[in-house]
Amino acid sequence: MATVYLAERSDFEQRVAVKLLHRTILSDLDRKLFERERRVLASLEHPGIARLIDGGITEAQQPYLVMEFIEGEPITDYARRIGLSPAARIGLLIDVCDAVAVAHAQLIVHRDLKPSNVLVGKDGRCKLLDFGVAGGCR
Repeated sequence: MATVYLAERSDFEQRVAVKLLHRTILSDLDRKLFERERRVLASLEHPGIARLIDGGITEAQQPYLVMEFIEGEPITDYARRIGLSPAARIGLLIDVCDAVAVAHAQLIVHRDLKPSNVLVGKDGRCKLLDFGVAGGCR
């Protein structure tokens, strides 16, 4: 549905992830889902959720999102590589649950929670990504 690119703004030395909806799937439904993801991300503020920086539509009429870039690896890969103890793994899962609880408090359900959507950064903290199929409970 979309491709995510790593972009860097040299004047700020800031790296971001740019999610661009594919031109070949610009149906009304796809646009609505993409716009819903943008609204969901804009409403969520938590250190365990990747932050939305900007979003809009390109001159070529392609919707895009600019998000915080998380330099990390999926939670399962991180736990395996570091050789985390069961207690440390539970600690990471508690952090993920805290982020999910913030979304749930706003009646937002992620609906695609899996290891590849939870990255552990260099600081050892988890970040929840990809609210593309998130839905509301309203």
